[in-house]
Amino acid sequence: MSRAIRVAPYTEEWVHAVRAFNQRIATSQQQLPETPRPDWMPRMEVFLAVEDDAVRGGYILRRQCFWTAGQETAVAHYRLPLSEGAVNRDYATLGLRLVRDALAREPRLYAMGMGGWDKPLPQMLKRLGWQISAVPFHFKVVHPGPFLRNIRALRTSPMRRLALDAAAFTGAGWAGMKALGISRRLPAQKVELAPSFAGWADEIWRLVRGQYPLLAVRDARTLDELYPASDPRFLRVRTSGGWALLLDTRMRDHKQFGDMRVGTLVDCLAPPASAASVVRAAVSLLEQRGVDLIISNQSHAAWSQVLIEAGFRTGPSNFLVALSPSLAKAGEFHFNRGDGDGPIHL
Repeated sequence: MSRAIRVAPYTEEWVHAVRAFNQRIATSQQQLPETPRPDWMPRMEVFLAVEDDAVRGGYILRRQCFWTAGQETAVAHYRLPLSEGAVNRDYATLGLRLVRDALAREPRLYAMGMGGWDKPLPQMLKRLGWQISAVPFHFKVVHPGPFLRNIRALRTSPMRRLALDAAAFTGAGWAGMKALGISRRLPAQKVELAPSFAGWADEIWRLVRGQYPLLAVRDARTLDELYPASDPRFLRVRTSGGWALLLDTRMRDHKQFGDMRVGTLVDCLAPPASAASVVRAAVSLLEQRGVDLIISNQSHAAWSQVLIEAGFRTGPSNFLVALSPSLAKAGEFHFNRGDGDGPIHL
């Protein structure tokens, strides 16, 4: 790799060079934003690795605050690191250069998602001493027929597809799942939906923040930035002790869920002792709305346990979380799809 490469903030003068970079790495299925100020999520900064008049890579830092050790601490999400090393071995070490540059700007970093343990980013971060773990994936089948006809992780051969279609058509799949307790419905209950988090979520935040060793700030202002009232997709379930943020999405040829209607428990917050009441309210609402499948990624043991008690099962998870050494020492954390990139692809 050329020593002339420098990493600098993304400015307007580099837009054309970023477009050229994206064209060169088109096979990676990811791209740098073609604007210095992407509006996907708040508080994002983009940095570019430039060599003469060419862009050779880049990454995004999304600044946010976490609550740990009794105070708010500045943290950043290290996201979308891309390098020309993906298509040109002359730049094979640029990925390491980008991580080190980000750590110099903010030593308390985390990365999420990353696509699985076999991907280059988690492998590199592990070698650098980051703490990496999978965020458990939980799922609950509400309607077995659509599930069996659409779940692509199981429909991997003609024989399997034929068997699953037959189980869906005859009702054998429903009977089997009911016997195993997989499609058990919760009793319907009245659920309160809030139009925004303003006016009530701060009280929950003050009550809860000290009960998790590491937790992204979830006050009302932050939540209304992440889940704006102008977006009709977001369902905000409010309970006496906490809240849940839900999606109800009709999938179209989704790579995992086909054409199912999928409910997602994206984000949630409550004292661990009150997690069960929040999960019951969220699941009851999604079941009443008619979803076929409910999914959630939850890292904290208390939330994982109450999901299992509500009829969820666990499956393989490629949704990873990596904490830099400066952040990993905080202790058990509460992460879900509300952290990192948010509810993308859902």
